Amino acid sequence: MAECPEVDPVLCATETIPAHLHDQHIDWLRVDPGLSVGLGRGWQVGVNLPADLRVARVDYTTLDGDPYDPPYADIHHRDETLAGLVDGALGVRRYATTGHGVYGAALGVTLPFGRTEEDPFALTEQGLEHQHQQLGTGTFVPTAGADAIYSAGRWGGLAWGAGRVPLYENRKGYRPPLTATLGGGPTLRIVPTLQGLASAELLVEGPERWAGEPHGGRVAVLAGVGALWSVSDRVVLQASARATAWQGSAEAESDEGALVQPLIVGVGLSWTRPSGAATEE
Repeated sequence: MAECPEVDPVLCATETIPAHLHDQHIDWLRVDPGLSVGLGRGWQVGVNLPADLRVARVDYTTLDGDPYDPPYADIHHRDETLAGLVDGALGVRRYATTGHGVYGAALGVTLPFGRTEEDPFALTEQGLEHQHQQLGTGTFVPTAGADAIYSAGRWGGLAWGAGRVPLYENRKGYRPPLTATLGGGPTLRIVPTLQGLASAELLVEGPERWAGEPHGGRVAVLAGVGALWSVSDRVVLQASARATAWQGSAEAESDEGALVQPLIVGVGLSWTRPSGAATEE
């Protein structure tokens, strides 16, 4: 719910703006091409260079449900389309096989290719237009992860964990949130070339910081299903769908205004050269 003076302290000092609601919907498409190269003895190095297309639409209504056109509308949220590179990733991975299992661990760093924005909270205090959606962080963020896959006959399982630990703020005073994920689930070999999987994932995202001040933060549980189809020895097609089963905000009063990802759909193609180098998209 939006109300004075939070929406625009400058405008609210001269005009009466009633309490009202705004509903923002974002359609989000990400293309994430990647290249990984085997170095031998279970070592791999990889790089990803993703790009986003985000189409945002916003509706304002009174508490009674009637359409409302607030005088500050273009300052906070607006109908718009954002597109461009987002932060990439560079990392090294070590994996090992034992019996029916494959186990791996990775270390890496994000690459600050995405566009960054000025402090939106400082601009709000001045009654100026601002942007909350950033395509990048403007920082190199260390990453770490581990995963395990077990397969014996038709049934198997997978588990993974990953985290990002920002170490500093960018030149505009922004420090991205610390994030961690932990997930896993069963796998089923439907036919020799087709494997299905189900998963549950816990996502913990700390607050982002502008000029040292924390904002937001959330904990979410996602449930998903997916499939892998081995088209040939070198080509694998992938598809997945995940939905947010539950989400809570780190700021109790902001649960209604938190961004929720109701459905995340992914498709992918992996191609492996006989030498062991691989490209993925």
